[in-house]
Amino acid sequence: MNKEKIESVLSEDLGEGFRIVYENGQTSPVIEWVDWVQLSDDQNDIQVVVNFEDDSEKVFGKGKIILDIHL
Repeated sequence: MNKEKIESVLSEDLGEGFRIVYENGQTSPVIEWVDWVQLSDDQNDIQVVVNFEDDSEKVFGKGKIILDIHL
């Protein structure tokens, strides 16, 4: 893995074709799509649902800093 390609992004800026890099250095499966789910009328009450190529998903709060990489 080329560590120079790792970027810090906000959870809402994750996109397809990228992988999440976890604190232990492991990477997620490739992201297939990202969906925003608004939980209430409050514009800040949003969850970012990340769906991976292996049919798993991970949910983040809006504004969370995530490391990602395009392999």
